[in-house]
Amino acid sequence: MGLLALTSTSALGEERTPVDSILTATWQQFASEYWPSSLCGKDELTLWSCEAGSRAYAFCSSREVTRTSGYMQYRASRHGKVEFTYPKQKKPPLGSFTYNSFGNGNASIEFSNGGYQYTLFDPLRGASSILVTPPSAQSKQIEIACGGNQTLQLNYTMRLMYDAGIWSDY
Repeated sequence: MGLLALTSTSALGEERTPVDSILTATWQQFASEYWPSSLCGKDELTLWSCEAGSRAYAFCSSREVTRTSGYMQYRASRHGKVEFTYPKQKKPPLGSFTYNSFGNGNASIEFSNGGYQYTLFDPLRGASSILVTPPSAQSKQIEIACGGNQTLQLNYTMRLMYDAGIWSDY
């Protein structure tokens, strides 16, 4: 896991960047840490996945992502048939997703679609989950329990999030 480093010491407008171990992380260094998902193609990374009963969920990515190239997509299926893809088109993730890395090692991906707020939560210790918050305050938040992932905390995942411009701290 990486720690944050400041590249500037000015009191206002400090430019923050992740530590070098994140900035220089390569696919080859971390390839064995990523487990495949049937929802992600052979040429894609499975950055996060979950199986719950007859449903499967995955956060898929091209192996390289920047602010202007590559893509990330969330996919959900039931009985092996993809029912939901966000965004529908493969496009750079800037403006579609937000990545959060917390001081305790937890991480999350957030996005909104049709008024619903989705959070893929990946704690460093414990089981992952998906939180779905409906648009109406009167409706209940849904939590889907998943197994452990810990792939949102890998240095290469964090590099992709930083390069894509979706890491909320940067």
